[in-house]
Amino acid sequence: MKIAVIGAGGMGGSFGALMAQAGLDVTLIDTWAEHVDTINRDGLLVEGALGRRQINVSATTRSNETEWADWVITFTDSNATRIAAESAKAIIKPNGAAVTLQNGVGNVETLVEVLGQDRVLGGSSMCSAAVIGAGHVALTHSDFSSIGELDGVESERVKELAGFFEQAGLQVKIDPQITVKIWSKFLLNCGINAICAVTGMRTGEVTRIPEINAFMDRIIDEALAITKAKGITLVDPDVRKTIKTAAHYRFNKPSMLQHVTVGRRTEIDAINGALIREGKAHGIATPYNESLVAMLKGREQKRIRDVHEPELDYDAWESKIADDALPPTT
Repeated sequence: MKIAVIGAGGMGGSFGALMAQAGLDVTLIDTWAEHVDTINRDGLLVEGALGRRQINVSATTRSNETEWADWVITFTDSNATRIAAESAKAIIKPNGAAVTLQNGVGNVETLVEVLGQDRVLGGSSMCSAAVIGAGHVALTHSDFSSIGELDGVESERVKELAGFFEQAGLQVKIDPQITVKIWSKFLLNCGINAICAVTGMRTGEVTRIPEINAFMDRIIDEALAITKAKGITLVDPDVRKTIKTAAHYRFNKPSMLQHVTVGRRTEIDAINGALIREGKAHGIATPYNESLVAMLKGREQKRIRDVHEPELDYDAWESKIADDALPPTT
């Protein structure tokens, strides 16, 4: 049984390496050449919630055109989901299947569009992880991951996949309402991630500032209104309390904050940006989420410039744009 993990960052690297250590045939696929080279030379160093271990696992920067994978697990950020889906299509066997445990919404739909609904499972994970450096990741928090067939059937293949997770020492649940589970995790991400990324604060810090705590409530208000409009019945009877508790009692760095810090594009368009699109589709105003997305877009662009580009000569820039027209008023 051959498993391909597309996206060998904090989550994909940790999950894939732990499965490889458990004796499963795993190949990590990632575009970061230095990371892949280090893994192939030294193994992947995984530290954090499950201890520290150097694990030998195969890695590559390319997915070839040969149909070799029985399972594909996608762990890329949401900006690369379509590319991951096309890569999966090239390597997955005719009777193989793919599962996504990515953040945000729209990932399942993209995989279904490319692979067909009968070859896609949904998933969501409450684990958190981080990339420390090339060949080095951390599983910063270990919790349950949920997987399930899109039609809710507890199939033999979903039980097989759950068995792989358990073999690797990862907590897993088979969820017959996996779409609801994905949406629940999506609401959690909407309420926390972008606020941390904009402020630069960890989760437990933001709820301790009254103004930011109140702002978080308004973000959650809009998210719950859209959830109701979509007809999604959440299992959690008090989602607001769950989100606030997750933020208040932990001090992790959400992936969006990690991305901004190192000058990477964030997943904001698949999280709060997706919420705004859903709001427009259902006629629900989302001014707080719109404000948050706008501020993060600015923060994101500034960090990308700071990290990857030469320092701007603002005087020279100003002299060139003196006659530029003002942007439109919306």
